[in-house]
Amino acid sequence: MRSLARVSPRAVLAVAACLGLWAALMLSLARCDGGVTPSASLLQEPAAALVAGADPADPAAPDGDGVVSFVAPAPTARRARPRTQAPLAVLRAPRADAGTVVTLPPTTTLGSARVLLVLGTEGGWVHVALPTRPNGGAGWVRASDVQVQVVEQSVTVDLSARTLQVWVRGKPSWSSRVAVGAAGTPTPTGAFYVTDRVRPTDPSGLYGPFALGLSAHSDTLTSFGDGDAQIGVHGTNEPASVGRAATHGCLRLPNSVAARLADLPLGTPVRIVA
Repeated sequence: MRSLARVSPRAVLAVAACLGLWAALMLSLARCDGGVTPSASLLQEPAAALVAGADPADPAAPDGDGVVSFVAPAPTARRARPRTQAPLAVLRAPRADAGTVVTLPPTTTLGSARVLLVLGTEGGWVHVALPTRPNGGAGWVRASDVQVQVVEQSVTVDLSARTLQVWVRGKPSWSSRVAVGAAGTPTPTGAFYVTDRVRPTDPSGLYGPFALGLSAHSDTLTSFGDGDAQIGVHGTNEPASVGRAATHGCLRLPNSVAARLADLPLGTPVRIVA
């Protein structure tokens, strides 16, 4: 492995740009109190996307020429948000003595409000997907500790076609070609969800005008700086890379399309297939 001291600044930026490690660069914008500087704001999410029966935005014509090979997802999903700012205990089974899988702080490392994708319910318990390693982890939280809300949007990504499709109430809304992980640093596959919504400092920079953090983590990379190789979906200052297997795991979209990621709320399901 080459020493960082021997790698050019341009190469280092290229690695950081889509390493799932993108989180490390975002963290550099955080203040000591855990907030984020105004130039990298955490945006209020679109409330209409969370209310059953709300009218979605008018579907737009697909962007790009990719074809997504997906059966339409369920019209809605559900997310769980902690009712208080106390740490949230996630248990191994739906019973009080099951033991704790993880205790999650009320905000993510990027400062977003904590949200978990709901997988199901049983009695007074809610089965949730976890944003931690390993990918695909799950656990149970007390129903009294969370508020369950409807999410009407979802995302599917076809790595072979290098296409991302956004759905509203189970109907296609818009799509785009994307850059995906290179052979040595592939984009992980599986069922994930949006954990973070960030407007980067420079809309023409590495991440374009908008970035989403996912519950997914790289299967080949573990860290970069203080980041945990978290996978992101974002714009790019390398538009020629879109449609190629060119990243360290993240998904890059053209900036004109990436701006539309702002319509996706926390907890939006994201399914990635090979």
